[in-house]
Amino acid sequence: MTHEDTPHPQAAAPAPAPSRVLDLDALRAFALLGIFLVNVQFFVDPGMIVNQRAETDALGDVVNAVTAAVFMGKFYLLFSFLFGYSFVLLWDASARRGANVTRVALRRFLGLFVLGLAHGLLLFTGDILVTYALCGLILLAARHASVAAARTTAIVLTVVIGLGVLALAAMMFAMASFMDFDSLVAEEAGGLKGLLEGPYLHLLLGMYPMTLANVLFIQGPVALAMFFVGLAAAKSRWIENATTTRLRRILIVGLAVGLPGAVATGWLQVYAGSLPAELFAFGIATLTGPFLTAAYVTALLLAFRSGAGAKLGAALAPAGRMALTNYLTQSAVMALVYTDYGLDLGGRVHPGAAVLICLGVFAAQLAFSAFWMRRFERGPLEGLFRAFTYWRAPSWR
Repeated sequence: MTHEDTPHPQAAAPAPAPSRVLDLDALRAFALLGIFLVNVQFFVDPGMIVNQRAETDALGDVVNAVTAAVFMGKFYLLFSFLFGYSFVLLWDASARRGANVTRVALRRFLGLFVLGLAHGLLLFTGDILVTYALCGLILLAARHASVAAARTTAIVLTVVIGLGVLALAAMMFAMASFMDFDSLVAEEAGGLKGLLEGPYLHLLLGMYPMTLANVLFIQGPVALAMFFVGLAAAKSRWIENATTTRLRRILIVGLAVGLPGAVATGWLQVYAGSLPAELFAFGIATLTGPFLTAAYVTALLLAFRSGAGAKLGAALAPAGRMALTNYLTQSAVMALVYTDYGLDLGGRVHPGAAVLICLGVFAAQLAFSAFWMRRFERGPLEGLFRAFTYWRAPSWR
């Protein structure tokens, strides 16, 4: 290992024991469920891709509003936070093995990029793996940042993106008197109507340029901000060392700021019905979503310290240990149920029924993950991915 790849004395706290952090795996599984419930909306209502929501009944509107308020823009933040946290653990593990940290990370990000590209072009245009691969390069370059610098970077990125989107929404509201944005959206949707009505694979290929633009300018910077939060938390071993008092304090603040923002986001997304309103909702979610995400994390960590909560964490953890397998499996299931890859039920399933299907699939994933992890050390895709990362023969035991 070169001197450049040796962890900086201020870069991380002493390495933890080689055993995994159970709470980290349980949180990752919880994030998988939230991401699943958000992603399924794009399969149930494909028109959302071009900002044209299909009409549904009052119950469907409530389900969509609650999903937007409680899940949308919160759980990919949690997943991103955990990615940053796990990056430090990977760094420490690689250093203990005497591996070249930079080389290991670059292979890991290359693997994520290839998987994400295939995922986005073949299964789901809202793929997150390409975002993580590209933002991971920045995280790798900044891995020696202090805890304070990482936190400051996260705050600046979040505030700049959130306020920028709010400013754009305000400008569009001001221009609404002489510019019909809804007509512009309808015109854009008309141009993409052929994609929505054609084969699903054509839709994925046609939408991917827009997906990449979202990755580079919107989703990417927000995910990167949470990478830095995770980096700072891991260096201070926050999950392992957080006291009950501190967790309760963060929970109260997170709910106080995050819940009002969530209610506003859900209402604007579903009931306001205009492009400026949806942009405004996204800006609010960007600024307040991290607070509600923090509340979710602290509430679960507090719960895991109780008897029943510990059992919940133990039930979730196996699915979190094979998160890559479960994430891609969820997309495969959604494609088989809602597109012409299989049953082609897109646009014909009630939002409430879609939630129940997700819960059923996730329950099956929990059961399968527990079954698999009792017999193997790594998930099916995780074993292959680790082999590529460390450039060695695949091993699951």
